[in-house]
Amino acid sequence: MNRIIEMIIDAGPAVIIGQALGIIGMILAMISFQCKNIKVFCALQTFSGLSFTVHFFVLGNAVQGALNMFNILRGWAFGFAPESWRRPLVGIVMACYIGAAVVTYSPSDALWVTALILIAQLANTVTMYIGNAKIIRLVQIGYISPAWMTSNIITFSIGGILCETFNIISSTVALIRFRKEWFPKKERPMALTEG
Repeated sequence: MNRIIEMIIDAGPAVIIGQALGIIGMILAMISFQCKNIKVFCALQTFSGLSFTVHFFVLGNAVQGALNMFNILRGWAFGFAPESWRRPLVGIVMACYIGAAVVTYSPSDALWVTALILIAQLANTVTMYIGNAKIIRLVQIGYISPAWMTSNIITFSIGGILCETFNIISSTVALIRFRKEWFPKKERPMALTEG
């Protein structure tokens, strides 16, 4: 732990500010998962996305910053846009993610990491549009969090690592807690009776 603290202090004030913004983004994301009101959830997700956007840009991770920047648009689309706008907005948001990844990608970036997190953003957008809590959590555990965790470890995003750890734990706990509701036992076939 001391080694991590020393690395951050040695990196300078910009990195300290960047890491602090990532931790703020993580806290906002954690709080958002406790919200039952969709507008409050999306507002907190929007501010979390803004915080992570600045965090990644300050740390020099343009692709991650740009992808998080469009989380702001996604939060507005799902939380505040009129219902009739949602389908077209999904397409626009997904096009923005693809465009952002292409525009901000540089040869010094690992192409496979860029592809990994781009697919995670697209998957997250689709699951949010579907709106099924079980599907959201299964995709979160199965792909989105592992993809972002990989990227966050490579780029040493403390807030990102902690946020994805929380996402995995929270989604797993929710799946266990609500397993009876989401995964009902198969109905037994009715006994044949003669009339």
